[in-house]
Amino acid sequence: MAGMDLRQLRSFVHVVETGSLSRAAQRLRLSQPALTRQMRLLEEEMGLPLLVRTGRGMRPTDAGLELERRARRLLGEFEALNADMRARVAEISGTVRMAFAPSIGAALGGAVLERFLAVHPAVRVEAVTVLSAVARDALLRGRLDLAVIFPEVAEPSLRVEPLWSDSLAFVAPNRDPWRGRMDISFAEAMDEPLILPSAEHGLRDAVEREARARGCTVTVPVEIASMNLQLDLVARGMGCSVFPRAACRLGAAAGVLRVLPFSDAVIRRQAVLAWARDYPPSRAALALAEVLRGWRDWLPTTG
Repeated sequence: MAGMDLRQLRSFVHVVETGSLSRAAQRLRLSQPALTRQMRLLEEEMGLPLLVRTGRGMRPTDAGLELERRARRLLGEFEALNADMRARVAEISGTVRMAFAPSIGAALGGAVLERFLAVHPAVRVEAVTVLSAVARDALLRGRLDLAVIFPEVAEPSLRVEPLWSDSLAFVAPNRDPWRGRMDISFAEAMDEPLILPSAEHGLRDAVEREARARGCTVTVPVEIASMNLQLDLVARGMGCSVFPRAACRLGAAAGVLRVLPFSDAVIRRQAVLAWARDYPPSRAALALAEVLRGWRDWLPTTG
């Protein structure tokens, strides 16, 4: 009996990702019968079922989930090895899967990727903006190579490297009564109805913790997951918010937002570069990490 190979493992991961033999076959450019035969041979080699058919398609068994986790690690290491060997005789290439926490992506994601791709045009970058908790889970599953996030709790399976510290500020439309103001007390800011993300978001948690410590109440009549939409609503005069100062630079420069530091509070969030211990970064990912480490001018001067 032939042993399993990387092709079968790669096909299996695609079946689990898509939940469908037909969609996975289309992605892999295989016929469905050929893919079905691969999965049957893989199950025979393993000696136990890896996939079950449901009314919604294919889902992995417990053994299948374990195989997917280990297969991703093995495929990632093989891809990194392959890319490293190619890079010895060629420029850096390959694919980097990158995530930014939403406020970081809004502040510097475009500029970082522009600089990186200007130096490494052969690299393909897949970038997303997601909550830090979502990025952490994707890193641990091998679905991301790097992330710049705000970790709320330590995760032993992740390597983290501090990058920058950003402070939160009160953000209002640049109109009366905010026009001309230079700062605001935290209690006065909390008296305003705020447009904030939902409770599981780290920024909302930071605001709520500071408010509890000061005996203030946070009133949030509108919860918005998208940070771009939050700032747009503030600019339109629909309310105020609390935001990382760096993410408001464009709106402040355009004259549509008024960014007021707290006169009696400093609320900081530490951004880190993170990757999974189980999935060594490729040379392309390491090159992007170097660009991120060298970025020191994206934050405004804060107290």
